[in-house]
Amino acid sequence: MNEVKKFNLPEFGYEVQLGKFAQQADGAVWMQYGGTVVLATVVSAASKDEFPGFLPLSVDYREMFAAAGKIPGGYFKREGKMTDKEVLTSRLIDRAIRPLFPDKFFDQVQLLATVYSVDKEHIPSISALVASSLALTISKVPFLEPVGAVEIGRIDGQLVVNPTYPQTKLSDVHLIVAGTQEGVCMLEGSTGNISEEELLEMLELAQSKIKIQIDWQNQIARELQVTKAETLDAFDWLAWEAVAKTFLTDARLASVCNLGKKGCSDAIKVMFDQFMLEHAEQIGEEDLTKKKVMYALDTQFKTSFTDYILATGKRVDGRDFETVRTVNSEVGLLPFTHGSALFMRGNTQALVSTTLGTGQDAQRIEELMDGTMDQKFILHYNFPPFSVGEARPSRGPGRREVGHGALAASAIRPVLPAADKFPYTIRVVSDILECFGSSSMATVCGATLALMDAGVPITAMVSGVAMGLLKDSSGKRFQPITDINGFEDAFGWMDFKVAGTDQGITAIQLDIKNKGGLTKEVFRQALAQAKAGRKVIMDRMKLTLSQPRAELSELVPKMVSFKIEQDRIGAVIGAGGKIIREIIEKTNVTIDIEDDGTVNIFGTPGAGLEKAISWVKTLSGKIETNAIYEGKVRRITDFGIFVELVPGLDGLLHISNIPREDQANVEKLYPTNSELRVVVLNYDADTGRIKLGFADKSKQNKGA
Repeated sequence: MNEVKKFNLPEFGYEVQLGKFAQQADGAVWMQYGGTVVLATVVSAASKDEFPGFLPLSVDYREMFAAAGKIPGGYFKREGKMTDKEVLTSRLIDRAIRPLFPDKFFDQVQLLATVYSVDKEHIPSISALVASSLALTISKVPFLEPVGAVEIGRIDGQLVVNPTYPQTKLSDVHLIVAGTQEGVCMLEGSTGNISEEELLEMLELAQSKIKIQIDWQNQIARELQVTKAETLDAFDWLAWEAVAKTFLTDARLASVCNLGKKGCSDAIKVMFDQFMLEHAEQIGEEDLTKKKVMYALDTQFKTSFTDYILATGKRVDGRDFETVRTVNSEVGLLPFTHGSALFMRGNTQALVSTTLGTGQDAQRIEELMDGTMDQKFILHYNFPPFSVGEARPSRGPGRREVGHGALAASAIRPVLPAADKFPYTIRVVSDILECFGSSSMATVCGATLALMDAGVPITAMVSGVAMGLLKDSSGKRFQPITDINGFEDAFGWMDFKVAGTDQGITAIQLDIKNKGGLTKEVFRQALAQAKAGRKVIMDRMKLTLSQPRAELSELVPKMVSFKIEQDRIGAVIGAGGKIIREIIEKTNVTIDIEDDGTVNIFGTPGAGLEKAISWVKTLSGKIETNAIYEGKVRRITDFGIFVELVPGLDGLLHISNIPREDQANVEKLYPTNSELRVVVLNYDADTGRIKLGFADKSKQNKGA
């Protein structure tokens, strides 16, 4: 057994054990953070494909239910399909580490981060990312440099680094930042309408903490005397890239511009085929060599084309660095949805619908730290293969769909009305009908319009834009570009999505390919361009719809909300839910009752809805003198008739209030289960007794 080594980072509360767990992995880190324990492991192996042409990196983050002393729900009683949270955290780790492998490294790398214990204070996702970086750093895998990661929160205007779980509930900012010594390499979060300067302040604070983590990881690697595997390849990459550079003249590069998506792709294919034909004798017949030459050509093409764009000031579609593509939108095009919108920006098209439901339509989520909770805002993003002209199996939502949907949801969530003022469950669905860059930001814009078309009273409109980054071959010049298309996303150094209102940023996400991270000045320029781009898009959206419709669609169930005393909730629900089920069945409504006594009743306007409201209020003790009820005879006694006013609540029609000539034949004249129209004469709130009389004036006080 290896010697067990322990390392602490007191400023962050991290405790690490190495050499005890998972010793057959290339790197294994047991990290404890309070009562939260994560095991991060990394294993590398030769790629199954002799030359895959990309880094076959897989990252999986899993949360074991036993970590919180829970047994999974459902029939199987074991962890199964990844939850959305696990998918999002896996993506988070992947995006932070992927740029930091050598360009010509193609071995399989599998990284697993598993949560084995969790307390109610310390969030495992950030420590999982740091543990993953450390596992790579101490392994033989040629990982270029460690990354650090922190979460930035803001409580009552004060910034908090790595807030505890209870603190996150109070924070209006949830920003996760990962970076290297040089700068930020990954960014994601919901930012609560902050300004660009406030974001830069947060990034500066995060970077100062990240450097401490990186120094710690490097110190551990030095103490362990880690030796990295060499990435040996007999293929002469530099020579072939030089040949490609000579071939890629300005004239050839210009020939792929201003041709549209398909025209550009076709022109590049023709150019690449010509290169392969011209150098066929040098390349030979071996498929592996052909693949590597094509990879070298593609790598050099991205570099040469970037230099060409920076020199000419014109992008592949003729735009300058700050111009947004043509924006069009419309609303109300789906006649039987509650709200709908079509948002188009260039060749990206999102069809978005909004559906309003009751509390019972909320999505029930089983959280490791929170237990079971209801989510009343749901945003689903779909990316069918036809949107990019492909024919492939559709297997349901993957990591891309989950990630893009979560980003769009975090952008919209800050502007939604408070649940106590608008208790509907809101589901937004975005179907990408065509894509050529930044469908997630098209989803944000389309969702805003669809919500307003449905009459949801959002507090502000939200627009979003994706920024790219060009870096010249010298590595000295960086140029942000606004509203990247799919082609630019593939060869650019950054995919930086910014969404927000007129007042500030509501959500942000950054992925980079630049191995050193990005500096504050690059961010400052990119944020300034993004703000201008968001305004252009917002102004065009406002030409379609500038505020929520005054009324909800007629297709939306009407909602009536009021409060009852908490100690009366049981009376409304009844034993085992018997009473509330009867009300729902007889009035054809949906009823949600919150723990604080808030009652939300949803139904089609009419008698059924009004009856349900009256019944619930009556059961809760809101009974007024002279109120009239269509009751039902339940029991006859010597001293009167017990009349059921609403399910589960009776009042007494005393014998003295029954006409004298009827008193001898009460059972015959007023049989059990017959309907009786009565009026409340008196209600004693302390005892719950209700005194009734006939609502029929001809019978009132007769014979009394």
